[in-house]
Amino acid sequence: MSLMDAAYILVFSGALSVLMSSLVGFAMLIPMQPWGRKWAKGLNFRQIVAAHLDWIMLGLMQGLAAGLIMLFGLTPPAWSVWAMVIGGWLNPLAYVFRAFGVDAFSFAGKPLQRAAAALGGVTSTLIAVAWFIFLHAAWQAWP
Repeated sequence: MSLMDAAYILVFSGALSVLMSSLVGFAMLIPMQPWGRKWAKGLNFRQIVAAHLDWIMLGLMQGLAAGLIMLFGLTPPAWSVWAMVIGGWLNPLAYVFRAFGVDAFSFAGKPLQRAAAALGGVTSTLIAVAWFIFLHAAWQAWP
């Protein structure tokens, strides 16, 4: 994968992530309206806020990774770019699961809880591995 392809993918994905977070932020206004309160029943609103913020942070993280790739002229393996993208998009789902009563931060309980926790663990690992790949390559290319 060329450095431009990697940067384009990461910047575009990061921008989409910020857009997604903006839409979640807009949707969070609905239950606050007198006519929308019924939709907030049984929903842990703090966890939706956490997912909202996580999508922003992970979108910015993808943009930073693109900047690192461009600045250091890196040509990362395609799988590492996609690991960053997939991890950045799916990692906030742990908070969404928690918003609906599934503790995605504890690998215990019923199969849904275990699957949600596994998803959180896998996506965190994808993000960390991609960062190690990018930073190692940047260190090797340090001027």
